[in-house]
Amino acid sequence: MDAEDYFTHSRPEVRALVPTGARTVVDVGCGAGAMGAALKSERPGIEVRGIEPNAEAAACARAVLDDVAVASGEQPMPASWPAPDCVVLADVLEHMVDPWASLRYWRSRLGPGGSVVVSLPNVGHWSVGEALSRGRWDYTEDGLLDRTHLRFFTRATAVELLEGAGFEVVGMFRAILLPHTFKGNRLWRPRVRRGLELERAGLPVPGHVLRALDACSRQVVLGARAVESVRGRGGGAR
Repeated sequence: MDAEDYFTHSRPEVRALVPTGARTVVDVGCGAGAMGAALKSERPGIEVRGIEPNAEAAACARAVLDDVAVASGEQPMPASWPAPDCVVLADVLEHMVDPWASLRYWRSRLGPGGSVVVSLPNVGHWSVGEALSRGRWDYTEDGLLDRTHLRFFTRATAVELLEGAGFEVVGMFRAILLPHTFKGNRLWRPRVRRGLELERAGLPVPGHVLRALDACSRQVVLGARAVESVRGRGGGAR
């Protein structure tokens, strides 16, 4: 996602994974508040508070959200805020030194039955693999290899990140970008279409179809609910 989108995009794919029963939401990295403002417009009575390190963007967000703290996404939320029902971390965890610890922190702050919505770029995308086959890993100003990214995840390791922090993934959105070549599109498109159909129906996806689907997913958005027992403490800075 480019810088302009980060600050101003209303993120319908993220909003769709915020549980309908959530009444208090914290948007970590809220930018100018576009996502939260759209959520408040769609769901009267919902409270959305934001955390944003850019003071200028935070000032814009403060005009449309219930409150905004000028802070890093790795800092704790203000003590005066109520326990959130849902925390949104859209395109922020990859910028953190320790996203594992951050997710565990938010797990501890959630109210009963709380949830998170996480959006992450997928480093398993075909374009990254194609560049690696040529010996290239070139950082860019935005996108999958944004030069400000500190951590990199595939779809599978993003799920493990959430599970290790005490969450169970219950919903997913994929941003699909197919290969540019005609041959690539002809080979990949039927598998991707079939994989999306199976996932949306909650049915098992064959391995070769899942690999094609993952390779064509530029970004994954995961909705997850807190669970009582933590399956593991995978990952982390070592």
